[in-house]
Amino acid sequence: MKQKKIIISAGGTGGHITPAIALAKEFLKQNCQILYIGNKNSLEESIVTSENIKFKAIDVQKLYRKLTFKHLLFPSKFIRSVIKVLHIFKEFKPDAFIGIGGFVSGPAALAASLRKVPIFLQEQNSIPGLTNRLIGKKAENIFLGINNNEFPAEKVIFSGNPVLLQDHKEKIAYQEYGLNPHNKTILILGGSQGSYFINKSFEPIVDELLSNNLNIIWQLGNYSYQEFSEKLHGKQGVYAFAYTNEIEKIYNSSNLVIARAGALTLAEIETKRIPAILIPLPTAAKNHQVHNALALKKQAIILPQNQVTSQSLLENIKKILQKPPQNIPYCSRHLNAANMIVKNVLRRI
Repeated sequence: MKQKKIIISAGGTGGHITPAIALAKEFLKQNCQILYIGNKNSLEESIVTSENIKFKAIDVQKLYRKLTFKHLLFPSKFIRSVIKVLHIFKEFKPDAFIGIGGFVSGPAALAASLRKVPIFLQEQNSIPGLTNRLIGKKAENIFLGINNNEFPAEKVIFSGNPVLLQDHKEKIAYQEYGLNPHNKTILILGGSQGSYFINKSFEPIVDELLSNNLNIIWQLGNYSYQEFSEKLHGKQGVYAFAYTNEIEKIYNSSNLVIARAGALTLAEIETKRIPAILIPLPTAAKNHQVHNALALKKQAIILPQNQVTSQSLLENIKKILQKPPQNIPYCSRHLNAANMIVKNVLRRI
C-alpha cells in the first residue's frame, strides 16, 4: 500500500500547536509521512522541530484587530507565502492537508485548494477563528473539539480536541521541585505565552497560601518569567517555570488549576478531572473563551476578569479547596481524538 503523505499547518499559540503535534504523531504511527508548515522563527518551529517532525517555514503575518501600519505588509507576505507553499505542495505531493488554526494555516489551505488536495480542519474552540471559518467552505470534514453550529452539519464530526496526554497516573518528584508531597497543590496556567494578568493577580496572595501549607506550581510563561521568578526567589513551596515537558505529571499532582479558558487547556483539565478556577481572556475573538469555559461549569468556577482581584481569587481558592466539586464526569474523548481524526482522514483519501 502506498505510504500516505499529510501536510499539517497550525501556529501562533500552544492551543493550535498541541493538537497539531498530537495528530502528527498519530499519523506517524499509521506509517504516514508528515510535513508541518509553520511560521519562521515561531513558537511552532521551536516546538515541532524539538519533536523531530519535518518542518517547513514560511513568512506570513496575521491580521491585527487594531489599526496598524503592519497591515500594509500583509498582502505581499501572504502572496509570497502562498507561492512558497505551492512549491512545497508540488515537491511533497500530499494526499491530504489538515489545518488546525492560526493565521499561518491560511496560505497552506489556499495552496491545498489550488492543488486540489483534500482539506480537513480541526477546530478547538466553541467559536471558530477567522482562518478556519474561511477554509471551512472547502473542507471535506471539520473535526470539532467543542460542539458549535458554525459549520455545515454534514461536514462536522465531534471528535474532541487532540491532547498530548497518555492517561498516565505518575506524579512529580515533589522533593526535586521543592514541594511537600503531603500538601495540596495549586497549578497556575497562563497558556503557552503565560498570562500577565493572572500572574499579577496571584502574586500578592502567594505568602498567605504558602502559610496554609499549600504547594504552588506556576507556569509564568516566557513573557513574564523573569519579572515574577525574581519575586518568588527563595520562597519554599513554589515551583515556577516558563515551559515544561512534564505537564501530565504536574496535572496528576494538582488539586486545583487556575487558568484562562483556552480550548486545549480545558481539554486537559477535563481529561484529568481537576477542579478549576477559569478566568476567560476578555479580548479573545468573539468572547470565545467564555463559551469554552461554560463546557466545564460542572467542575469549575468561572470568574470574569473584571471581577478578579487578589482577594476574590484567594476567596475562591479557599472555597473550592474546602469543598471541591463532586462526581466530575470522566471524559476520554480528548485522549481518543487524534486516533479518531486520523482514521477518518485516512478513510477519505
